Amino acid sequence: MEEYLHNKYLILYILLLSSFSVFCQKTEKEDSISYYQKELNKLAFGEKKAEMHLSFSEFYNSKDQSVKAYEEIFKALAIYEKIGNQEQIAECNLKIYVYSTLKKEDETAKKYLDRYYNYAKQQKDTNKLAQAHKQYGIVYFDVDHKKSRKHFEKAIKYALIANDSLLWAKSTNNLALLLAGYDKKQDSALMYYRRVLDFYKKKENSSRLLLATYVNIANSYEKKNDIDKALFYIKKTEIIPSNKLNAFYKEVISEKLSKYYKWKGDYKKALEYKEVFIKMKDSIEYALQDIAISELQTKYETEKKENENILLKSDIAKKEQKETILIIVVIASIIIGTGISVLIAKNAKRKQELAKQKEKLKLQEVEKELKEQELSSIDILIEGQEKERQRLAENLHDNLGGTLAAIKLNMQNLQQNKNNETVLEKSINNSLNLIDDAYQNVRNMAHEKSNGVVASQGLLPAIQKFVNNISSKKLEINVDHFGLKSRLDNSLEIRIFRIIQELITNIIKHANATEANISLTNHDSTLNIIVEDNGIGFKKGFSNSEGLGIASIEKRIESLGGTLEIDSSPNIGSSIIINLPL
Repeated sequence: MEEYLHNKYLILYILLLSSFSVFCQKTEKEDSISYYQKELNKLAFGEKKAEMHLSFSEFYNSKDQSVKAYEEIFKALAIYEKIGNQEQIAECNLKIYVYSTLKKEDETAKKYLDRYYNYAKQQKDTNKLAQAHKQYGIVYFDVDHKKSRKHFEKAIKYALIANDSLLWAKSTNNLALLLAGYDKKQDSALMYYRRVLDFYKKKENSSRLLLATYVNIANSYEKKNDIDKALFYIKKTEIIPSNKLNAFYKEVISEKLSKYYKWKGDYKKALEYKEVFIKMKDSIEYALQDIAISELQTKYETEKKENENILLKSDIAKKEQKETILIIVVIASIIIGTGISVLIAKNAKRKQELAKQKEKLKLQEVEKELKEQELSSIDILIEGQEKERQRLAENLHDNLGGTLAAIKLNMQNLQQNKNNETVLEKSINNSLNLIDDAYQNVRNMAHEKSNGVVASQGLLPAIQKFVNNISSKKLEINVDHFGLKSRLDNSLEIRIFRIIQELITNIIKHANATEANISLTNHDSTLNIIVEDNGIGFKKGFSNSEGLGIASIEKRIESLGGTLEIDSSPNIGSSIIINLPL
């Protein structure tokens, strides 16, 4: 009875304490809101008032009141739109998308992200472009993982250019999650996780991100059925102080530790961590948790008993096995003795027959090899002739074709700007340079040394010279590069230059574009090339086209061990992404 009264008073005390805590939180929240309203009424219409709305939207969002958080952002957005602050309008659009309770791929939510991306693209703000592509990666994460991967790769590239290491780490971590979850490429995911892990170890105040990375690595090893390594990395979380872990992470870690020790057959430790996991649960679930403990306890105790029984049974079985083995040995020796004598006689005859057959087969193989050598020598001759024809065709198409297309563009520019002396002089000079290049290309082909400007100057100067010769008011072309501090192998530079030359030629001929961009990024022994334009995009079925177009470029990239991807939308433009190992 005394124990019952003690428990009763203890429950009442806990209820009173929790009620007081809720009252304090409610009072604190009401004080914050009233203070906010007073400060807001003091401010005149302008940027400071908009900033106050934004800060309070974050307050409501932290309290999981998304509707009120929305209201505050829209109030800030209305002010920024009236005063014409485009950058803050873009930031508000991003926050509206992030706080959205709708599915991320929903068009109602996505339109705000599209507005943020369009502003970032217009301003050529690499940090904002990285943020936008990271969010697009999240949009398509569960819908189209190939698109999601492309956006995360672009986010990583722009974060590197913007020198935003934290954004790079978050985008890289997202890419690793995608590779682990959808592509089932655990080794690739682990490679990216380790890069992020090295960064978080050096960064201050990143214990939560470091913790999440250790859990992700453990998950990948768990999927590979490598429980030892999964256990090793989940135990790494113990170096993070307990006061920096929230209830969710404590629950996840203890549950995983219990599961891994259970799989390893160490039910004692599994039980210990299961008890830690149970402590994190709500008090209402105590009955269910007691069942879970008893199951583990039973398994731990029964395994002990089973091991003892197995030892007893094995002793009895060993004695019985010895007796049966003696009987089997005697019978087997009699059977084997008679069988061996029969087999020896048969094998002697078979060896004679096999020797005769081998001689016949050797003669047939010699005759066959002679015939194959004759045929292969004919095939090699034909193949050599065909390769020579193909090489000549590619040289004409890549070098002369692109130059002639550029001359045509300059001539059109001359025709359209007859009265503009500046444009006229520039177009004439460009045309003369291009004609000189065409003559030099033909001369080089005749002398079997079509290396051109790439061999003498290098890849980036060659691309820049090519772009300067063909840029005009009709088509403006920009070149961005990152990480190309030293020259590549000469033959590789020539191939890359020809691929880019062919892609720009295709834009001139078919895209009807006014802007184009060439981006080259060297990161982790991989050269990433992106050629973008704002033209009409590709037609349906373009991948099945014949001739020396995209199919030819794709073959050349494959021969270099690289990959080519095309992202195109009608009347929006196209992006061609190439990844080459260095």
